[in-house]
Amino acid sequence: MIAVWLFWVPFGLIALSYFGYPAVLVVLVMIGKKSPVQKKEITPDISIMIPAHNEEKVIAGKLGNVLALDYLKDRMEIVLILDGCSDKTGEIAKSFGDPRLKIIEQSPRRGKMAALNLAVPQAKGDIVIFTDANSLYEKDAIRKLVRNFSDKKIGCVCGELKYSNRSLIGEGEDLYWKYEKFIKTNESYLRSLLVVNGSIYAIRKELFEPVEETLADDFVVPMVIAKKGYGLVYEPEAITLEKTAASTKEGISQKARIIAQGLKASFAIGRVIISSGPLRSFQFLFHKFIRWLVPLFLIIMFISNMFLMNEFFYRVIFLCQGLFYVFAITGYLLEKKNIKIKVFKIPLYFCVVNVASAIGIIKFLTGGIKATWEKAETTRG
Repeated sequence: MIAVWLFWVPFGLIALSYFGYPAVLVVLVMIGKKSPVQKKEITPDISIMIPAHNEEKVIAGKLGNVLALDYLKDRMEIVLILDGCSDKTGEIAKSFGDPRLKIIEQSPRRGKMAALNLAVPQAKGDIVIFTDANSLYEKDAIRKLVRNFSDKKIGCVCGELKYSNRSLIGEGEDLYWKYEKFIKTNESYLRSLLVVNGSIYAIRKELFEPVEETLADDFVVPMVIAKKGYGLVYEPEAITLEKTAASTKEGISQKARIIAQGLKASFAIGRVIISSGPLRSFQFLFHKFIRWLVPLFLIIMFISNMFLMNEFFYRVIFLCQGLFYVFAITGYLLEKKNIKIKVFKIPLYFCVVNVASAIGIIKFLTGGIKATWEKAETTRG
């Protein structure tokens, strides 16, 4: 029966993406007897990239944070790229008067990737570290990142993002990041981290290539480096703090933008992904692409389930689906009244992610993707 197939095929793809993929990673690690990178304390010359657009509310805190990091002063360069700023971001930065701080102006505003394309070739450091204006590093974060580059085969290292506030959405996101941390750890054992966090990752400068301006740096840059045969790893002890989305609406908007950019980047560098080898192709398919399509699969499952109600089993499944969505809606309504009940956080966050995916797909299909980013008071750039 067609309805049965339309129910179980999407269900199987969802299960493979969320549960099968991590399980396969664990098996690959065990078979290959892979282990973490052997790290040694090193102090190469580094350049920290901070692209910024109208960040006057956060830039003083960011620069103060970076300048106070535990790293040799004569080997650290901070590069602030002003992307069409019309506020006091530049004035505040210049008031620091620190010789380690280099300011580059990009005008008119062209977006984060264009800012990085402009600034990275001018960097003096052998290791380039990317961060956001609203992201605050722990004091030893840089040392923790760069120690992985003692292995000459490592080309990119991603740190750990933690959230400093806890809305109901924030708690759901925190649980999601624990799940992602497990995946990243096993991908890292394979030296094949799929994507990085744009607020804390580092690369060897020599491996950087300019990227088309509308694409997401934290997706494309690692892919290009992997294709060159270098390892990509995860460093959980290099920590940065950010505020999570303040509301469900903000969280959906942020994630929809990221997913739309990810889809655009995927089609733009499809050949790079495929030519990077079977492992990365497998990773991209099950860790990213199928995950982005989950909202479509959920809709198909729900509708097909309606045509199978003559069987008790499917009636129970339909009831469970309905109850799950009721929990999500209840969580949303309670959040608007600033009421937190943990039983609703997983359904709410799961639905937020998939509503964002659906919106991201629509943005991608309709061309509604901007190269520029909004101010980073509560969200990533």
